Amino acid sequence: MGKRKSWPWLLALFVLIFGMPGFIFFKGLTFAARKLEPKNPVFYVFHAPIDQVRNAIESSFQLPVQDDRLNGDWSPSRMSGHGSPETEFDLHQDGLTKSAVYHWLLWPLLYKAEFKVLLAPVSDSATQVSIQTSESRVRIGPNIGGHGGDYYEWVRPTTIEEYRILLKIGRVLNEPDMPPMRLPK
Repeated sequence: MGKRKSWPWLLALFVLIFGMPGFIFFKGLTFAARKLEPKNPVFYVFHAPIDQVRNAIESSFQLPVQDDRLNGDWSPSRMSGHGSPETEFDLHQDGLTKSAVYHWLLWPLLYKAEFKVLLAPVSDSATQVSIQTSESRVRIGPNIGGHGGDYYEWVRPTTIEEYRILLKIGRVLNEPDMPPMRLPK
């Protein structure tokens, strides 16, 4: 009878000692990705000249940081040294957003990534904008230990955040024919 009553105390002691790291390790192994088929586009041809698209990008992602916590700046491209305007815009996500794809049990995980917006003129009145994603990750849990920082798990880009960027540029340009956002079911 004494052995049966002592196991809850041993379990409580184990959770107290190894609780947070064990919980985070378990959470990292068990989070799930919801299916998103078909995926959202990560590029779009806007019916606007490149200068107008460049201005739309600048007005969409200027400081101070807006609700989606994205801000950015033009990065020098290979052509910028020869008098050509920049065609690469780096977007930095300052905060975390709830993921529509990555979940743990019933809760969305917090997502973060870095984005590069690439412009390519298609004609005098059309510009293709492509979004490249890097360093996409979800937050698994906080670090309560000594070294600071949170625990993250690297994940595949979802195409949701990329298409949100395209939609935001499209709203500024009054682009009428953009397809709606696709979300997992």
